[in-house]
Amino acid sequence: MSRKLRNRIWIFFASLLLLTGSLAAPEDARPETPGRDGLLRLHQIDIGCGDAYLLTLDDTVILVDCGSDTTAPISAGYHNYPLFEYLEGSGIDHVDVHIVTHWHNDHDYNVNFIGALYYTADTLVYGPSPELYKPLQPLAGGTYRQMKEGDRLTFGALSLLCVSPEYREIIPGDRNMDSLNFIITYGRVRIMFTGDFMHWSLSKRWPDEIRDVDILSFPHHGIRTDEVSPAAYKLVNPRLILIPGQAYGTARSFAIHQCYVGKEAVYLCAGDGHILCTTDGHKIWYATGVAPGTFPLGEELPPRES
Repeated sequence: MSRKLRNRIWIFFASLLLLTGSLAAPEDARPETPGRDGLLRLHQIDIGCGDAYLLTLDDTVILVDCGSDTTAPISAGYHNYPLFEYLEGSGIDHVDVHIVTHWHNDHDYNVNFIGALYYTADTLVYGPSPELYKPLQPLAGGTYRQMKEGDRLTFGALSLLCVSPEYREIIPGDRNMDSLNFIITYGRVRIMFTGDFMHWSLSKRWPDEIRDVDILSFPHHGIRTDEVSPAAYKLVNPRLILIPGQAYGTARSFAIHQCYVGKEAVYLCAGDGHILCTTDGHKIWYATGVAPGTFPLGEELPPRES
């Protein structure tokens, strides 16, 4: 039996367990976890027109989004198989933290299917709204928490600062403008995630914190650049830009011609397949067309031009 077929069968039975309320999974269904080597690995998983990022550092496993390329309702039970195949092939056996930037299908669709496979009693699931999005209730394990502007969190050797959306008592979380913007820091390397929106006021509220980040997850797949503020982008001034969609040219044109930054930056998109960024907290390497379960360093990211 091929691994792909075996994985689909496992997801099918995990879905049944989810529907019946049982989250237990057979131990032999999960591969070994990657070893401890002090390297932070950021995977942009190519799942089509959707967002899915995996971060691993030693035993710490963080997911950012877990979308799908369908507009079908969550109740339809659609699976984005490349996502599950990549996680299985990469040796993931648990998820410590799952951050969902906002409640749109291409970011949140597979939350409970991921939960049935990988959540533990200690898993923390973060989103922008005070309560978990109704179509995802009840959560398949773990604990849901709202992430708010100004939150400073620590996960192992990683630190996180949430800088958006601007705090309001009621944030529905189902609009692009509700997208969580946050920065994860490891050593001297900073990675910024934006969901579908980067508001201009970031440059006023958090100028020092967002200035000159190293890696940026470009908002809204690089398609609707009207929702990416030139003022904020110019301040962020990233060295490496990850674009979940394939609109490489649109994102680069926006950066160069509207923000007047980024000529020396490296732009990578879903057209490059699975992307792996690796850092020791100082240097950054990137590789494209990565096969699940392989961890090539690839090319070293050039230093920022002065």
